[in-house]
Amino acid sequence: MARFAPVKPAVMAGVRAAIATILPVVVASALHLPDALWLSVGGFNTSFADRGGSYRTRALSMSAGLLAGALSALAGGWWGHHPLVAIPVAFVWITACSYAGVFGAAANVVGNTSASAFVISMALPSSSLSEVLLRAGLLGLGGLWALVLSLVLWPIRPYRPARLAVSQCFQRVADYAGAVGQLSRGGAEGTAWQAVILGHHGRIREALEVAGSTLAATRRGRGESGRGERLLVLLQMADALFRTMIALGDVMESLVQEHRETPGGAEVARTLAAFSATLQELARITETEGRARSLPSLEWGAASFKAVLVRSDTLGEPRPLEGSERAKCLHAARLLERLREFSEAAVRMATGLSGERLPSRRNPVVQRPSVLGPLRDNLSMDSVVLRHALRVGFTTTLAIGLSARFIQSHGYWVTITVLTIMQPYTGATFLKGLQRVAGTMVGGILAVVVASWLHEPQAILVLVFLTVAISIAVIPLNYGLYTVFLTLTFVLLAEVGTGDWGLARVRILNTLIGGALALACTWLLWERPERELFPKQLAAALRANRDYFLLVFSTGLEGGRGVDEALSEAQRKMGLETLNAEASFQRLLSEPRRRTEPLEPLMTLLTYTRRLAASVISIASSFQYLGMERSRERLECFVGVAGRVLEDLAEAVSTGRTPAPLVDFEEVLGGHAFPPEGTDSLLGIQLERVARHLTILHGAASRRGDRTPFECPPSPAKAPA
Repeated sequence: MARFAPVKPAVMAGVRAAIATILPVVVASALHLPDALWLSVGGFNTSFADRGGSYRTRALSMSAGLLAGALSALAGGWWGHHPLVAIPVAFVWITACSYAGVFGAAANVVGNTSASAFVISMALPSSSLSEVLLRAGLLGLGGLWALVLSLVLWPIRPYRPARLAVSQCFQRVADYAGAVGQLSRGGAEGTAWQAVILGHHGRIREALEVAGSTLAATRRGRGESGRGERLLVLLQMADALFRTMIALGDVMESLVQEHRETPGGAEVARTLAAFSATLQELARITETEGRARSLPSLEWGAASFKAVLVRSDTLGEPRPLEGSERAKCLHAARLLERLREFSEAAVRMATGLSGERLPSRRNPVVQRPSVLGPLRDNLSMDSVVLRHALRVGFTTTLAIGLSARFIQSHGYWVTITVLTIMQPYTGATFLKGLQRVAGTMVGGILAVVVASWLHEPQAILVLVFLTVAISIAVIPLNYGLYTVFLTLTFVLLAEVGTGDWGLARVRILNTLIGGALALACTWLLWERPERELFPKQLAAALRANRDYFLLVFSTGLEGGRGVDEALSEAQRKMGLETLNAEASFQRLLSEPRRRTEPLEPLMTLLTYTRRLAASVISIASSFQYLGMERSRERLECFVGVAGRVLEDLAEAVSTGRTPAPLVDFEEVLGGHAFPPEGTDSLLGIQLERVARHLTILHGAASRRGDRTPFECPPSPAKAPA
């Protein structure tokens, strides 16, 4: 509950939100305008809808928040005056707002802020249409001020978000390269390599996805420029560097684990340290507007590592290399050369970010997402979003009814607590509920302390400006800390508006009631515990690994020609499905209930799903060296068996059964001379590594939960007609 995310506070976003929230109140108070707090609510909610990304994306999300909030305030204020229909209208309206989450995170925020405006306005009904229209207009005016402040008055640099996102990709690959370099010196245990894989692969894939979506949104609807095209090429280069680093990490882990001290390990470490420094400089150039003043150093490469290999072969210094070890070292040298080539091309591209348009590159067609598609796809009780929307709608409506009947002061704080706490998943709801309640209690106590010695409205507005800025700035760090300053902000604002200096106690009590109601309904209404969802997510990750595995070997048997885009997309899907499985596992850990299933097999399955992917990516990076067509028959047998093993593992994980007995991979690989004599032994080494990962995955799946072993399919030449 108290863990802080390893990110920097969003200081500038906090200051901007504070200006958007407080300045309208100050102006309205100076002009003696009524209902000035609605200006503040509009400014705060619209600022909250600013989720970052391209300026186009920010404008769309903030405009949607402005319009939906004003409409919600209008509807809530009008229907609140008609008690007989207010409850069913509230259920439909809030359920619809929650269902907006099918369109993504930004739409989910807009839906939540709109639902909050609706319940606040419903709690303060008005029989006068003009008053309700004024309320909605003030909220919209406050939101318009926040939008203009963020997108017009604040310095506009259209490609700044995309630059930062692409720069983050290079920075994370640099961190990964530095970690692999440290372990390449030797002496590291297998757990250290596992930690590097789990700690970096997912984060890099997330950064690549964020950069891709940000760049697509920035370029959509704009006249194309050289900057946008160059950023797209840089993003593709970052992805290529990531794939190459995965392959290099896999081969270096194999060398270190099997030989402990590999000749040239220190040279690889130094080279990767220099490569990491180059990428860090490349990240700086990418995010900096204007021409680069200095270029990253490229005074590194595979030459020093190759020199060590030559001495080992000719002079036996520091020791002669074995056959398999020599094959791995040569592969590592090739990968280092590839890193150097990609880095050089990326530096040339980055230094021209402010220059002319690239003449030879076609613009990719960016498909607009369907509006009705997500709505139709989630109209099922199997949909997490629909179940969550119905749960939120019912619980919030119940909170409205109970507040109207039993809570006389600020009952809408109960409802807003319900809206804020409830998440699609039980563990996330429980965690957020604890943070909300604890943060509200601390913030309420601080409000009491402040109110006891500070009574001047002008001084309180100055303090509230600071608390708004801090609350928005610390959202990325910890939600509980955000709640502390949010509670302090709105209790003080309410006290300034009403003169009631005892609202802190009311805020704490209403938050406790709302938190208890949200947690109770989360457990009682259409709950899908993560222990039911996680096996399906893990099975999807295993199947994505199988699809990529089969595509890699079918491509390799054809000489690795013509399917680069298909391989890249399959690898991307594999990374995303693995990310989803890891997120599901984290939610499983956070669920507040006793788990009867041991966690060790699940953790092993997750870990070796990533490690299997790394080994297959390593094979895909070395098509031109492997000569797969020379071993086609045995290779087709291995690929067929491994593919069906992965499918059976996915089915076993999904259904909870024990997987079929595992085939003897040594027999599959060793039935003939494999690879053929006189060829590079790298392919055989890599296949043995894949088989080892499959064996560990099978053992973990067996420990969760009989069939006959898999057999080799008949050779195409011997297949019956």
